Amino acid sequence: MRLSELLNTSAIVLRLQARSKREAIVELVDTLEAAHGFHSQGEILSEVMKREDMMTTGIGYGVAIPHGKARAATRPAAAFGVAPEGLDFDAVDGAPVHLVVLLVAPRNAAPEHVRVLGNVSRLLKEESVRRALREADSPESFLDALRAAESAFIPQ
Repeated sequence: MRLSELLNTSAIVLRLQARSKREAIVELVDTLEAAHGFHSQGEILSEVMKREDMMTTGIGYGVAIPHGKARAATRPAAAFGVAPEGLDFDAVDGAPVHLVVLLVAPRNAAPEHVRVLGNVSRLLKEESVRRALREADSPESFLDALRAAESAFIPQ
């Protein structure tokens, strides 16, 4: 499963308002729930923050992939945020994070969830992909850039 299949234009925030890791996660959870019609009463946020507290999801290259599994997630879904000024996400390389991908999945979606995480990580290690996503000027152009990158770097 590709990241573009888990997004819609309402789930893409081209300029996060957040100024911290927690604020970014809260903003993206709110975006994800609204865009995908989930009503978790805080469950998704709680699960993602529990995972984040165990170990940072700031993987380096200016990328973070906070994620979690929740009963309220009836299917895998994602939200994507761009932080032009960068955020301190406690990334493994110590660099500010500019691209934040929030992934949620149903509790029983382990193999699929791991595969999506791997694909996202592999895709966003490419500087050309990160640049294209950071420079997108609309959610539609963001999705177009993401789909083009997936076609080039993620096997079917």
